[in-house]
Amino acid sequence: MTAADIRAGALDSYEILFVPGGWASNKIKALRPDGVERIRSFVDDGGSYLGFCGGAGLALAHENGLALAPIGRKPTNMRVPSFSGKIELRELASKHPMWDGIAEGSSFYAWWPGMFSVQEIDGIKTLARYGEPEDGSYVADLEVGPSVDWDKHEREYRTNLNPARIKGEPAVIETTYGDGRVLLSYLHFETPGDSLGHAVLLNMLSYLGAGKNRLSKKHAPDSQAKAVPSLIAGNSTKAVTAAQALEAAALDLIGFGETLGLWFWRKPWIIQWQRGVRGIEYCTLYIMLRKLSELVAEQRQQNQYLESALEESYPQVLSFTGNAKKLLELEERAIRRGYITPLKSDDPEIQSLREKLFSNTKSFGGPFKDILDKIDVLVLALLRSR
Repeated sequence: MTAADIRAGALDSYEILFVPGGWASNKIKALRPDGVERIRSFVDDGGSYLGFCGGAGLALAHENGLALAPIGRKPTNMRVPSFSGKIELRELASKHPMWDGIAEGSSFYAWWPGMFSVQEIDGIKTLARYGEPEDGSYVADLEVGPSVDWDKHEREYRTNLNPARIKGEPAVIETTYGDGRVLLSYLHFETPGDSLGHAVLLNMLSYLGAGKNRLSKKHAPDSQAKAVPSLIAGNSTKAVTAAQALEAAALDLIGFGETLGLWFWRKPWIIQWQRGVRGIEYCTLYIMLRKLSELVAEQRQQNQYLESALEESYPQVLSFTGNAKKLLELEERAIRRGYITPLKSDDPEIQSLREKLFSNTKSFGGPFKDILDKIDVLVLALLRSR
């Protein structure tokens, strides 16, 4: 479901809205004021809202939030923004249905989580708190282990790194908004390959959907069909070739960064990068283009809209990856010289290339966002046409 679907009233056809991770600021822009009101009305009327990470942050009360929960986010200087990996959960609300079959101290994945700023407010239930991180997790580009001198690294990196800072903080909360339930987690229970996390996710969905009967089915077919281009009988080879070329360009960029020693594959779908470069953005580009290529290869009919869109995207992707390689070379040299962050550099050439590729926002923009938006539309259309 897209923000446009929500604005068109598609939520009337559902019991639960699940909002995954990603920048809350980008989500709120896409929703626009009328989409925000649609979500609030949906929950107020008895719908359920389930948010993970950025989707949890979106539900909170702040300038980029829906205010479904009357609490905010801790500011960056009070949290550990670059933690990633498995971490224990403690103080589980054991009687809550989401924890059915889950033991105290079980570990789940967090990927660069925010933190709830929870006050003693009636109606806010803390369902789990952070415990100890597992060895092999990371904070920025530092692997968590017993011998890490976090104080030293915090001085070097000029930010909070010690995972002990998040121990005991709320990880999962629940509240209500009108007649609806709001369940928020900074853990990613949907992480690929995490069977225990998937069990929790299924528990959550079962709990939020229990006893609901609010489906009208009046919006879904019309609003969602508009995003799917019509298929025309023929051969799909041209589209497959174009999609494979896009994937190859992105994979070449990933390989280039590996050769420079700026990152390595941590899992089949995520790289671990050095502090100072925008690793998650490059990885996202490749993974999305890989998925797009897989979906295009499944097509058994010619899709003229798809062919044109893929061919038009190739020069833009090639230009982006070419400039990204130049930037990565400069950043690798800067890292060897000393301190560097993904947003600020004393080198004017680095700063100029960064702004050219991503604009100057933390949540990214520029050609990178334009490319992702186009890929997003194509992937969604192909998923819906399955």
